[in-house]
Amino acid sequence: MKLKRSSSILIAALFVISGAASGSAAIESVGDPGRFWSVPNNGERGQVIMQFLDSFPGEVGSSLVPNQGYERYPASDPSCDNLQDPKCSSGNINYQAVVPFCTSPSEVNCTEDVGVIDQTGKKTSAVFSRYFPTIAQNQFEGDPRYNLPSGVAGSIFSIPSAAHDGGDSYYLSVLMSGNGQNINSIRMSDFSVQISPVKLEPVTGLGDADTGWGPLKAGEGGNPTGKDVWVKKGPGFSGDTYCIASSFKEGLCAQRYAFPAGIKFYVKVRSKQSPSGWMHGRVSDPDIQLSEAAGVTSIEMQGFPVAVPAVYKMYTYPEMPQKLKDEYDVTTGAYKKDPNFLNNPTNYVQGGRSAEDPDPLKRNNIYGPTPSSPAGMEQLKLWIPFVKDKATALLSFWSVRTLTQGEMEGSSQCFRDSNRVSGIVTTNATQYSAGPPTLDKVEGTLNYVVAAPHYDPRDKDFKGSYDLVMRSDVARCVYGFSKAPINATISITSADGTPQVATTLIGERNGWLYLQAKNFEFSAPVIKAKLTQEVVVEPTPTPVAAKKITITCVKGKTIKKVTAIAPKCPAGYKKKS
Repeated sequence: MKLKRSSSILIAALFVISGAASGSAAIESVGDPGRFWSVPNNGERGQVIMQFLDSFPGEVGSSLVPNQGYERYPASDPSCDNLQDPKCSSGNINYQAVVPFCTSPSEVNCTEDVGVIDQTGKKTSAVFSRYFPTIAQNQFEGDPRYNLPSGVAGSIFSIPSAAHDGGDSYYLSVLMSGNGQNINSIRMSDFSVQISPVKLEPVTGLGDADTGWGPLKAGEGGNPTGKDVWVKKGPGFSGDTYCIASSFKEGLCAQRYAFPAGIKFYVKVRSKQSPSGWMHGRVSDPDIQLSEAAGVTSIEMQGFPVAVPAVYKMYTYPEMPQKLKDEYDVTTGAYKKDPNFLNNPTNYVQGGRSAEDPDPLKRNNIYGPTPSSPAGMEQLKLWIPFVKDKATALLSFWSVRTLTQGEMEGSSQCFRDSNRVSGIVTTNATQYSAGPPTLDKVEGTLNYVVAAPHYDPRDKDFKGSYDLVMRSDVARCVYGFSKAPINATISITSADGTPQVATTLIGERNGWLYLQAKNFEFSAPVIKAKLTQEVVVEPTPTPVAAKKITITCVKGKTIKKVTAIAPKCPAGYKKKS
């Protein structure tokens, strides 16, 4: 099935690492060439694993479940097939919907088009191949009358003009998530789009189910109840694959590959509800356009993929350097400066490939902080010396998403438009600030902190990129500006306060302000954008000359005329009426 074409505009910055796949024609790649680096399957007791990854193997599955009403280990499937299911008919629900491709011009909550754009601006639509897996584990039917999208599996499509080391297939996931308290209050709260180059490859050892709610029998691993229950399941780690998605019944993995360099991708979606607030992206040259007609929002996103450094390190606990041990609680394994630990220090660390245990030699700890986590930022700085300030791998991504409520906490109200997108920030850094840039009221700058290793896996300097795009009215709200033109500067300061030289680009057009910096160095620089506005001096109005008037004054039979701006009769005279 061919998809429709569409159009768009905005800014520029592309970071490319060249490489060639062995045994094939040379293809310039974004990041490490060929198959994605695979997360090691380190599952032994006594191991401590630190991993900084933009995203982990496995997809987010579709599901429609009641907002309340099922236990942690329900005895039956808690998911619903549609809003007619008694468990979900009230509308008090949570949903995650990987939306389908549009099959008609009138369909909503679907992907209208996806493809690539050449240097002349010409678009080439991708060719839809299939959903993968064919049917999602908890697939459900939506209802646009109540703003509920349908949830299916991610899709595979081909773009012959964008061949990569694994072929020309790509995996697309357009995810809408939200909830409702009743049937008329269902609303989308989160929106994300991700494209990945893939090749469908045979795979074993990834578990017994696709992502989603599935049965788990009594006595099986991860079931402490002694009864047959339902749990959230998904593929595991093989140690030699990086599956963006998998199909258990087919024994297939959508193995990720590096993006080809120099190609701009686009995705266009139709939705009953618009994404809102602030967005984050793993793209360069970002362009997000929204338009509305007849109650339907059209969302189009464009950009180039970027290479993001991944950092992975494993120690057995006895071999772990004391400086690292000192930063983690020995009983729980928790990072001592993590707010979650400080608020509840008796909690065991969740995660790892073992049961929780107070003895570090009897548990398997895996730390995988989210890229926007403040505690993750501090841990990356802590671990960088122990990985020689060097990335384990350079992985290429193309993704755009709205920020979570937690990431927006403490941000300016100007960034929190509940009806439309306020702006987007994109970077290729391993870790980055949560939320939009923060306003330093003393310096008058919008600050954003990023962090990454100084070197790539080949011991070459890794150069950073940063794009900030926001609506002009949002910028004026933040600074309290008038409608006069905005001036801007952008600067990079190293963690030690040393200024850096970077390539910058600044402009304002079509109601958007955009700033860009690239080719700066890590490990943890601060990016500062300063917006100013010239004071507009209003011209002093020329005073209008006062008009003189004449009055007639009388005293008996004597008459006098007096002419002045404010004439008055002499003493003894009266004004003649």
